[in-house]
Amino acid sequence: MTVKKLIVLAGLIVLLSGCSAGQMLKNSFQGNRYLDNKDYRQGELVFRDNIAQDPDDPLANYYLGRFLLAQEKPQQALPYLQKAASLEQSKTDYLFWQGRAQGAAGDLRTERASYLKVLRINEKHIPALTYLGHNQFKQKEYKAAQATYDKVLTLQPNSPSALFNKALLARILKHPKEERAGWLAYLRKYPAGDFAVKATGYLNLSGDFSYQIHNIGDQEIALPRVVFEPLTAKITSTSLRSINVAGMAATKMKDRKLQVVVFQQNNKKLAKARAISIRQYLLEKFPTLTPERIGVSWFGEPEKTVIQGKKIQNPESVRFFFTGLK
Repeated sequence: MTVKKLIVLAGLIVLLSGCSAGQMLKNSFQGNRYLDNKDYRQGELVFRDNIAQDPDDPLANYYLGRFLLAQEKPQQALPYLQKAASLEQSKTDYLFWQGRAQGAAGDLRTERASYLKVLRINEKHIPALTYLGHNQFKQKEYKAAQATYDKVLTLQPNSPSALFNKALLARILKHPKEERAGWLAYLRKYPAGDFAVKATGYLNLSGDFSYQIHNIGDQEIALPRVVFEPLTAKITSTSLRSINVAGMAATKMKDRKLQVVVFQQNNKKLAKARAISIRQYLLEKFPTLTPERIGVSWFGEPEKTVIQGKKIQNPESVRFFFTGLK
């Protein structure tokens, strides 16, 4: 929210103070501010005071429930969210967060009922659809969950949780083609973070190395596989993006050394040529890099890794990571 909008909103609060509309606007302003700043404890204190002054204010009950839920206190949050939902039964946000609290408290049956109430009011309510899918997943209603995630993705094609869980469901249901397509769809949109690491692991476990995890600085990132022209050290144009990510990171981390490791089963000479080719490309593409800031290694064997306790081998692989300069 811009400073100008904050000033206008604060002015409105002053003008409307003393009336219900003014209190509602004030509650909304304060509640959103504390949520945005993740200042949940202070928000709790403020809204406990607001409810002490007006116990039947639905918005105050809603925000107090949200702050308690954010502090992982679903049992304490639930009465306030239920009261907000009962006071304004057509308010989908109140019903949705009532469901979230019910789910966090372990009551999956009433959680689902809350989401279904939301969807009867608004069948395109994406959060309610998404968490209905999660609820079905938890209760092992896998096909129903798949259908629900499909609805979510129709409305919001880039939904990270729907993309990830749909691929995971395909794995559980032993649909390998759908699973592979699902992981690829997720990684094209979300290559960083814990779920990207998990998605890449599942993909690699199936023998697909289209993406691999690289340690770029302090972050694990899934990058598309670096590919060469067959039996040569010529880098394909589609692989330059992945190499560029490593190169750009190296230019920013001046106290670190980029390591390039190439594995090529039964052909150490080719592995060496490919490692040198990558270093040469990086030096030409990023003039601020110097040879001593790029280390190269090569092995005439497959890369061997362990994922979820299973040993896998990748016959052709390129890995990037960083070490100290000295």
